[in-house]
Amino acid sequence: MRQNSEKKATNRGNGVVQGSSKKTRKTKKFKNTRLFKLLRIVLLIAIIIIVINIIKGLFHKKPENITLIVGDTKVKLVHNVEIDKNKNIFISIDDIKNLYDSNIYYSNNLLITTHNKHIAVIEKGKTTMKVNDVVQEIKGTLKEINGVIYLPFSDLYDVYDFKDEYNEDTKVLSVDSISKEKKESVVLDTTKVKEEPKLFAKSLEKVKKAQYVTVFDTTGKYTKVRTKSGTIGYIKTKDLSKPDYLWEDMDDEGLDSVTVLNDYSDVNVAYETPEKLGTNPIVVPNLFRIVENSSGQIEVQKIMSFENDTLITYRNWAEGNGITLCPLVTLDCKMSKVCTNYETRSLVINTLYNELVSNRLNIVCIDFKEIDDIEGLYRFITEMVPRFKGSGMKVIVRYNNFLNKDRLNNIVDYVID
Repeated sequence: MRQNSEKKATNRGNGVVQGSSKKTRKTKKFKNTRLFKLLRIVLLIAIIIIVINIIKGLFHKKPENITLIVGDTKVKLVHNVEIDKNKNIFISIDDIKNLYDSNIYYSNNLLITTHNKHIAVIEKGKTTMKVNDVVQEIKGTLKEINGVIYLPFSDLYDVYDFKDEYNEDTKVLSVDSISKEKKESVVLDTTKVKEEPKLFAKSLEKVKKAQYVTVFDTTGKYTKVRTKSGTIGYIKTKDLSKPDYLWEDMDDEGLDSVTVLNDYSDVNVAYETPEKLGTNPIVVPNLFRIVENSSGQIEVQKIMSFENDTLITYRNWAEGNGITLCPLVTLDCKMSKVCTNYETRSLVINTLYNELVSNRLNIVCIDFKEIDDIEGLYRFITEMVPRFKGSGMKVIVRYNNFLNKDRLNNIVDYVID
């Protein structure tokens, strides 16, 4: 019995040794397989990627310069965007000229900029500015950096009609016009922003579920987006919620065309109803003139009072026939005198503005025949238009050979021949 037990024990021991040998042989055999070698390579690559990402995180540096993005477009800047210790952002006059105001004016430490319905006046070094003649406090100031004039962009959101967001980590300044629609969507599942609307396009950024992104146009299965960090790229539309409108396009009530009834523009004539009126018919009687008085000061004179019975009768005739009364403003002095300084130009503009408002008129025509200062005229109407536009009034100019029609069209509401 004892011998049998010893044999069984010996056999069991041999079985364990033999079993271990078989497993060892199988392990060695597996390690020599192509699959094992492939797994080792994959593991090695994964470790390398992890190490690289760790090193990137340790040595990651913020970009040196601020990137400016307007809407869905990265802006190519003439000069770097600057930011001070109080986080006020400054943009150069050259870049403002390209972005918002091609007619921006700077002379003798005074800057005048116009946009849409606004005109702003800023004096270098001062912490106030005038917007449509109303004084406002500003956090920044007009200043010079390396010989370049910089505007306190952070303070100009009401002038240029924008909202901005600055990401300190990525040093991206994102700007959106409030006159153009803005939409946002929620990311429904963690995904990647692609460089192009293609499946195998380069990935630019990973966005997590529930993150908000600004959305633009949809191309096929992809939607163009801008992330909070300022990355612009494409996400699959199915990974985005239905867009919410933060604000919509603002209607710009332009003046597409007018018909000038020159033969009916004498207030002293009793006219019958014209046979043909055309589109948006207007009459342009000369009711104002800009003159230099005996004291050498520039002023606006009324040629006829609006309470005059003749003018009242004429106006009733025009409005009764669906014709708009558009007062004509002529120049009876040198344009260079009008454009001596901002105060003189502002006086003339405000006088005309007040006359139109008090007499319930919403359009005016500038007709200057003898112009000794062409650039002065452009400056005058550039400052005039936003002042009038703020109250829904239109400014038209009668064209003559001294002027550049394309340039006029970029400033005023309409140009007539």
